[in-house]
Amino acid sequence: MKYTKSIICIILVSLSIQCLANEYLNIKHKVTENQEIELLKNEFEKIIQFHINKGELHQRAEKDVRSFVNYLLDQTEYTQKRLAEIIEKFNYETIKPDEEYNVWPEIEFWRGVDDFGSAVALNYDGDVDVIDGEESVVIGRCDNYEIPSDSDRLKASKERKSIKIDLTKYPISLLGYYEYKFNETALFYSWIGYLWQEIEGHKCGIKVKTIQNNSIATYSLNDYLDGDFSAFVESDYGDKPPRLSSFFPRKLSLIELYIRASQTGYPFNPFKSYWRYFERGDEFMEIVTYEFSTGIRSGKKTNRNLEEINQEIKHENSGSALKHITAFTNQMIFDGWEEKLRPIDMPERMHKNAFAFDIWTGVNWSKEQTNMLPEERVVKLEQQLEIKLPKSFFHYLRLLNGRQYNSYNMFFPIDNWYTVQVKKFFNIEELENKAKVSLPKNSNHLWVGELINEKNLGLIIDEKSDDYGKVVIADNGNIEICDYSFERFARYSQGSPKQPEIFAAEENDADFLRKRIKEGWDYNISYSYQNAVTQAAENNSHEALEVLLEAGARLRHNKHRDMPYTYDKRTMEILDKYQKDE
Repeated sequence: MKYTKSIICIILVSLSIQCLANEYLNIKHKVTENQEIELLKNEFEKIIQFHINKGELHQRAEKDVRSFVNYLLDQTEYTQKRLAEIIEKFNYETIKPDEEYNVWPEIEFWRGVDDFGSAVALNYDGDVDVIDGEESVVIGRCDNYEIPSDSDRLKASKERKSIKIDLTKYPISLLGYYEYKFNETALFYSWIGYLWQEIEGHKCGIKVKTIQNNSIATYSLNDYLDGDFSAFVESDYGDKPPRLSSFFPRKLSLIELYIRASQTGYPFNPFKSYWRYFERGDEFMEIVTYEFSTGIRSGKKTNRNLEEINQEIKHENSGSALKHITAFTNQMIFDGWEEKLRPIDMPERMHKNAFAFDIWTGVNWSKEQTNMLPEERVVKLEQQLEIKLPKSFFHYLRLLNGRQYNSYNMFFPIDNWYTVQVKKFFNIEELENKAKVSLPKNSNHLWVGELINEKNLGLIIDEKSDDYGKVVIADNGNIEICDYSFERFARYSQGSPKQPEIFAAEENDADFLRKRIKEGWDYNISYSYQNAVTQAAENNSHEALEVLLEAGARLRHNKHRDMPYTYDKRTMEILDKYQKDE
């Protein structure tokens, strides 16, 4: 009996020690997890602050980005666990080729459009097999979604409205530009790429990527690049391909992954200087592309604002230039450099004539990239007309020659409030012909295009004028000099601008709406499927709503009492008063 009791005691002590050991390991694991989350939070915060400091995130956009970051952080532990489970099942040892075509599979994570929930699939060169019974590796934003109560929906709407946009930094005419500025998908790619590194996903030995449903938007988890630039795009046929290993000699930071994920072939603007910045010790080096040329700046970090561009290379098109940048950035990492967010106090332009014209295009839009004029042709125009074009317009004409191949983003700001929609820009022949007729009558203005409402768009070309280079609009002989120069006008082109009347309705600016109605503004006009009275009602902007209803505006329906999740009590009362007989 004594022997038996001693054995039991030993077992109990052993179990106790094991429990303590397990508890210690769990605590250690939890601490590691918490450290990892904190590290991710800090890196995300640096990215957010970078875009805020560049003036690319207004206050509401910042809130949306932070909400998305929290969505990613909330499921970091889950996704990391699921990724590890996937490569245990699907890897170099377990895969088999398709019997009919002898093509080897790749792992794909199929994500939803704007949802990011990602299913597990094997792709046999286009023949996709979504794996039944496998849980998502990323939980979608709409998964397990519960419809909030009416009061919660109203509360959320009021909380969003309470966040005021600083209109001194983000004028109303530019709000539409900034709302589509931030690349949320690049954040997702960098996050999943970071977790892939943490589980040493390269050990699965095969090609792995994410893909957006019903699109060609892919991102390689082998070299952390958009599909247009990844070295792991082609499918493998025939004999079993060599086992893949880690592409880089070290793990990349979340920031490095984010910058790599931000390089995309569509949309890509070749007429805005695109920089990639690296540091090693006390040195810096960066590469830039504008039009189809790339150049290098390098030296000591203490002199990084002073160094000149060198090693300039002219490429066939922007796609070739970006592929050159991809090879360059890869080699920099191999050589021990670290990619970083570019300091915002550094030069913005590749060279003095590299104006930042915003245009919606892509690396494969060949007509847009072969439409350029020789610089001598534009100089000849100046000489023939005996004028000096504002530099920004000189290069806009040279690069785009009327934009006849591109009708995207044709709304342009003329001041801090309003945009105009351009119907067409004149190409150089049209410009020359019209100028020969108009310049003898008025040598101050050059007409460069037409607006959608048949008004003429022009520039002040009198170099002695304080308004030289500003945009002008002509309507039946009346000429309006706008606040913005052509450089600012062309920099902020948009597809869906925010109209000030809509903004005023949302923000409950009743005084502005009274002023506009008095000026003859049509309160029933719609802008991109929005009108002021609907927006005032949906935002529970009581004073603005009453001003519009008093003027004669009406909702298109009389069902506001059926929508308690949208309209608060006061809005209901106002609508009852004006719409009861409609």
